[in-house]
Amino acid sequence: MLNFFKKSHTDAQGQPWFVQTKAEGLLLNKKSTGKKIDYQFIEPLITQLQDTGLGVMIDESFLLSWDDLYQASALGEYEDLSEILNVPETTKATPTLVSFGSLTDSNFEVAISHWQDASAREIRPTLYGAVLTENSKPQLLKKEQWELVKIVKSFASRATDERSDLFHRTQWGKIRRLALNADARLDSFLRASIVLTPEKLKIALNKSQAVGCDSVIEVIPHFDDAPDSWISRFDANTSVLDRYDIPTEDGITQVILSPEVKAVLNEIKKMPGRMVAGSRAQAFLVNPFAALGDDASNVIEEGQFQKAKEDAGIFFERFSPIVERNDFGKVEQLGLSIESPRSNGDSSIYRELLEDSELEEFISKAQRSIDKELKLIAWDGYDLEVNPDTQSHIKILNEALQEKLSLSLAIKYDDVHDLSQYSDRIVDIGIEEPYYSPFIAKKDADIGWFPENVIPLITFTPTGETESIAVPINKETLTVLQKKLDEAKLTKQETITVSGLDHPFSISDAERIVQTFTEVWADVAEGKFKEPRKKTADTTDKPANNKKTLVLRSNIESVGYIERRALALSTDLAPAVIPSTMSPEASLLEHQRQGVAWLQHLYKLQNEFNVRGALLADDMGLGKTFQLLTLMAWILEQNPNSEPILIVAPLSLLENWKDEAEKFFPNTFEILTAYGDALAPMRIKREEIDARLKTEDGLVKFLRPGWIKSAKVVLTTYETLRDLEFSFAQQKWALMICDEAQKIKNPAAMVTRSAWRQNVAFRIACTGTPVENTLTDIWSLFEFCQPGMLGPLNDFGRNYRKPIEIDSRDVEGAEMLAQLRLLIEPQLLRRTKAEVAKDLPSKIIVDSCRRLPISSIQRSLYAKAIEDFNKRNDPSFTSPFKNHLGLLQYIRLLCTDPRRYGLSVFKPEPIKQYREASPKLDWLLKQLIDIKKKDQKAIVFCEFKNIQRLLQHYIREQFDFDADIINGDTSASAGHDLSRQKRIKAFQAKPGFGVIILSPVAVGFGVNIQEANHVVHYMRTWNPAKEDQATDRAYRIGQKKDVYVYYPVITSDDFTTFDEKLDRLLEHKRSLAGDVLNGCPDVTMADFAIDEIVPADFAKDLDDTVTLDVALQMDWRLFEGLAAALWAKQGFSNVYCTPRSGDNGVDVVALKGNEGVLIQTKSSGIDGYKHGWDTVKEVIAGHAYYQRRHPGVTFQLVGLSNQFFNSHAYENANLNGVMLIGQDELSGLLERFSVNLAEVERFVYADEQVV
Repeated sequence: MLNFFKKSHTDAQGQPWFVQTKAEGLLLNKKSTGKKIDYQFIEPLITQLQDTGLGVMIDESFLLSWDDLYQASALGEYEDLSEILNVPETTKATPTLVSFGSLTDSNFEVAISHWQDASAREIRPTLYGAVLTENSKPQLLKKEQWELVKIVKSFASRATDERSDLFHRTQWGKIRRLALNADARLDSFLRASIVLTPEKLKIALNKSQAVGCDSVIEVIPHFDDAPDSWISRFDANTSVLDRYDIPTEDGITQVILSPEVKAVLNEIKKMPGRMVAGSRAQAFLVNPFAALGDDASNVIEEGQFQKAKEDAGIFFERFSPIVERNDFGKVEQLGLSIESPRSNGDSSIYRELLEDSELEEFISKAQRSIDKELKLIAWDGYDLEVNPDTQSHIKILNEALQEKLSLSLAIKYDDVHDLSQYSDRIVDIGIEEPYYSPFIAKKDADIGWFPENVIPLITFTPTGETESIAVPINKETLTVLQKKLDEAKLTKQETITVSGLDHPFSISDAERIVQTFTEVWADVAEGKFKEPRKKTADTTDKPANNKKTLVLRSNIESVGYIERRALALSTDLAPAVIPSTMSPEASLLEHQRQGVAWLQHLYKLQNEFNVRGALLADDMGLGKTFQLLTLMAWILEQNPNSEPILIVAPLSLLENWKDEAEKFFPNTFEILTAYGDALAPMRIKREEIDARLKTEDGLVKFLRPGWIKSAKVVLTTYETLRDLEFSFAQQKWALMICDEAQKIKNPAAMVTRSAWRQNVAFRIACTGTPVENTLTDIWSLFEFCQPGMLGPLNDFGRNYRKPIEIDSRDVEGAEMLAQLRLLIEPQLLRRTKAEVAKDLPSKIIVDSCRRLPISSIQRSLYAKAIEDFNKRNDPSFTSPFKNHLGLLQYIRLLCTDPRRYGLSVFKPEPIKQYREASPKLDWLLKQLIDIKKKDQKAIVFCEFKNIQRLLQHYIREQFDFDADIINGDTSASAGHDLSRQKRIKAFQAKPGFGVIILSPVAVGFGVNIQEANHVVHYMRTWNPAKEDQATDRAYRIGQKKDVYVYYPVITSDDFTTFDEKLDRLLEHKRSLAGDVLNGCPDVTMADFAIDEIVPADFAKDLDDTVTLDVALQMDWRLFEGLAAALWAKQGFSNVYCTPRSGDNGVDVVALKGNEGVLIQTKSSGIDGYKHGWDTVKEVIAGHAYYQRRHPGVTFQLVGLSNQFFNSHAYENANLNGVMLIGQDELSGLLERFSVNLAEVERFVYADEQVV
């Protein structure tokens, strides 16, 4: 850690921080230079900024560049940064740009001449960095203005060789765009000087009347924002100009062409009248890349130009291979013999001798052209015809090239493709079929591809089904998918989840679906969409240019691979064998001895009973790592020549594995770390990889043969295993351990499938939470441990449900679950802390803090929030709360940090005053005083960074020391100065009293803090399992003291507070998690009703009642919520809105004992509108799906609308037993069952969490 962070409180108070405006940004220092920062915990803020990658330390000062300031201000977690650092208010002034000289002058300039304030008064402030100062009043530029200032300054300081006409115009085009973004005014010359610099061309084609045997095709190049007269100006010149000056109504539009665009236009210009006439022009039409090279791919789309050779009537070149050998038969030179036919029937022969890399590129491009069924191979200015001999020519060249390279290759094609060296589960090397696929259909098969007749669908095979189904999606769903895709790429996730679809999307599937539907909608809108070709066995819909992988025998739809275990296993456990290499200072506790005996027993059953793995699911903190290290040492002691052992774990845990191995078994394991920088000497260079692997398979990541050397234990991350799966899968392993194995619970994730691909004798999945969401988690883990044992995933999803989902009526479900337990029991070991309590000190839940009386300030702020919420639909009042969710977000924070809405910046109040306002903080400080008297340590969990700094401040006020703050975005790398493990070790090593503030996010993996024995959950998470996981960082093996756990809760005598409601919900969900197969679901919005967490006086006036007039104004989403609320009022105990996409034709499901209702809603703002019988079709279609989901329930099918249904709808409804409820019946329901908007919103936002 940087030294200045370690200074004492006295130093911090004696040396306040100052902020100084610099040209580069804001400089924070302790040198009394600049303006004093009136913020008492600036140092943790600096730490948090650095953890986020913002700002740099310069000696003992901190520089936050202007760019970093703007970036930080855009992040919600730093919304108070500007106020803290005394950043001036954002200016309301706008700049004016003026020009000097013309664009052709070498001294042409663009400058900001002056600014105008909000009243349009001309001002001339000084500008330093990003700060304007006028009349001694500084103002911060808007981000857009700062970007404009930077480019204007850059333009002014351009080099002499950049003072050219072309450079001026292209740069002015960029400046102009930024100026418009910054609302800058332009002088008359600049306003009239509109510059366009197209980087892409769009080619339109018009087919004219045939001439002779050939059709004449007009080629029309255009680009975005092209002036109407662009094509006529293009035609008016005999050559392509660098610049076009085109008069428009807005002035002169100048079009400046890049070299790449101009090169394409030059080819078009060669066509007389832009008509195809002649072989070269036709060749360009078919494939422009042959003439223009690879750069053209950045300008035009290849697909626009593909035309059949027969229709074009064009002569193309042909090639044959050149293979030259020396006297000893060794290949020395390779190349192409190119025959170029002439119009008179003659031909010319050219020899092109190629370097190896050039030939490799040619072979790759040629093979791609053949695979795409193209007629030409575009290469180095040639259009090479694809004919019956082409494939054999490529084969000859490729074999000769491989022969030439074979002596120097480290990774050879045949070696990689030798399936005998992989697991028996590997069936091929290729591209696995995507789980999700896009599909386009028509509503009416007899009508063309018009926008209103197109149905985009996602096809997939859901859990519990054997056949694929198709789910319609709309543009809103696509927008959601694109947003989640962008977020996943940013956070480097492998999959994304979309509500309503059974499995997560892989990133590649999501990209393919978004791209497909985006292009389809655009083509349909423009009338260019063509009916998709029907698939055949040879035209499988695969992502283009996807790298190949090890293809698994799949167990999704049916069992394609099984390692069949004997049903009856020997249960006689021999005592654990303790390896002689165990440290004399180490000893196994009784439950750990039992665990080791169990692991050794199963390991020995590999041959006789074909036991291939185990799931070690001990509660967190019971020493799973120690047990596994003991098994590893025993294996290697029994067989020193054993194959190596592979340990896969999250990065932050691998340091702990090395530490524990050395602690318990010193000098026993020869460990190889195969991740991060340690991989560099093991990697293969690209030129050492067989060309076919690179060109045909897209494989470029390998480790050197023999990379393990003499190591007996390999440590790696899940991501490294995924990226280098071929090198890992070629190695035989005696044992593979997946630590924190919930990382491989998703069958669609690449890391999961990479784990399944390994060639392992015995596999152990290690996780304290084997089921987190659905029973698919347990299927995926056993698919790793004992493949095929639980059958195909689709059957598993249909047959088994979590215990909580099975009631007394579902006899079949209970029997199936009992079968599942019987099946997995021999290979599943789970012990909780309660079961092995004798090996641990006590865990004491201190309930006294669960009744902290609400303060008068909190009560008044609570009341004000409810009043503002009730006025949210009043047009004369601006309410900060637009819906149910916004109110809950505020009152959640209010129970912890009492402050008015919108005051996000914590300004330190006198400690006595704040303790009176915040009972939670008052209790915490009292408790810490008591802990200090005992000379013990405490962990305080809190996820909000503002509250973390607040806690740090008041702890410093009370105890005169800084409690360290550790968040999940702090690096977990051992080499990082701010490694959280090092900071935690420092906390543990310091004797006596101490406090550390942690985000629950920071304790996901590998954080052990046994020196602390007091755990305070200052702000609650949304999942009790995550809370328990946080607690278990202190309550685990190695803890010597009793552990005290505190859940401070703000309560009131006259109503249930948000804190109290959340506490009850978490305890209820914690009670459900006692069965390992239940998992532990999150608390969601559906668990909160506003009227349950406000005083009774407010509850009765909480919201306006929904009338028919209000229902007529509702959008579709609110109307679904209204339907849910109405049936909840009718006594249905379990009511929910289905996902926005993938609802299977049903919008609302209502359940009450054996009774159920499935509702399809239709809303319209058109008075008197009559819906057709689509409602009936959709709800009937969804019946089977929800009947399987809720066995034993008899469903009534309902169609509900705020308008009416036509006679055809009623006729079909009567035939199919569907009840239709139109406007008149809806009015009656609203009169009988009073519903308010808050109740409606509760169902609308049911799947959202309060953040």
